[in-house]
Amino acid sequence: MDFFIVGYPKAGTTSLYEYMKSNPMLFFPEVKEPHYFTRDYPGCRVVDTFDQYMSLYQAASEQQLKGDASASVIHSDFALDEIINKFPDAKFIVILRDPVAAFVSFHGELLHNLNEAEQDIERAWYLQEERAKGECIPSTCLEPGFLQYKSVFNYRSQLPAFFDKVPESQRLVLIFEEFFADPRSGYLQVLDFLKIKDDGQLNFAAKNTARKHRFRTLAEIHKKLVNGNSIFYRWAKAVLSFLGVHPSSLIARFNQVPGGKPELSTKFKGELEQYFQADIDAVEKLLGRPVDSWRK
Repeated sequence: MDFFIVGYPKAGTTSLYEYMKSNPMLFFPEVKEPHYFTRDYPGCRVVDTFDQYMSLYQAASEQQLKGDASASVIHSDFALDEIINKFPDAKFIVILRDPVAAFVSFHGELLHNLNEAEQDIERAWYLQEERAKGECIPSTCLEPGFLQYKSVFNYRSQLPAFFDKVPESQRLVLIFEEFFADPRSGYLQVLDFLKIKDDGQLNFAAKNTARKHRFRTLAEIHKKLVNGNSIFYRWAKAVLSFLGVHPSSLIARFNQVPGGKPELSTKFKGELEQYFQADIDAVEKLLGRPVDSWRK
């Protein structure tokens, strides 16, 4: 493997993956996030063995650089060490976002993919301690570790460790707000880091924007049908697919609507800003400069 987009969730990794995937000199598998090395988050792993993981890259040509965009790597206790051990020359790209905004967006994403069930973002934040004990975990949650929001966006510990383990020449740290203010320049910065020529790309539309379910119950039923993979479901899907009808896509499109940002109370917003201040300080110290867009 030549490079990894290692995090953070809801910090633009999907958009960067889509931009880079269209570059003929770069190869990503269709599965954006295999999560193979993130073995402390077993519920999100797409493949279980190294052979299965490498098989995702069979179609890559010798000229292409191979990339992995698993955004869980940076907040895993094991993944980074295992990647460095397997691929010591690999390069790493990290995108950082204002941690308050990242948490808010991630909570919405988990609601959409049914890992989270608590609609009240403030209550979801306060449930972290109980959930760490295995309590109040939604029945549809595949990976309870993602519900530990403080652990996921723990810049204050994760970033210093990342800087210690990865040489400067092999790491690129991007700021979400700066990158997407001028994505063309940010994209060229990534290509320069990977020593890839500019392919002239000009389409930098946002990907993986906020969305939510029209009817959560319908999403839960659909997920159970897909995961259950019953004989009736497989038969019905085969027949409808033969007729050119794809029920999963139809259901997903019907049940998906644009998501909005929740209104945070002044008190809770202030609490979040105070909590994440140490993380912002850590980032600015490592970068050797202020991140003005994060300062309130």
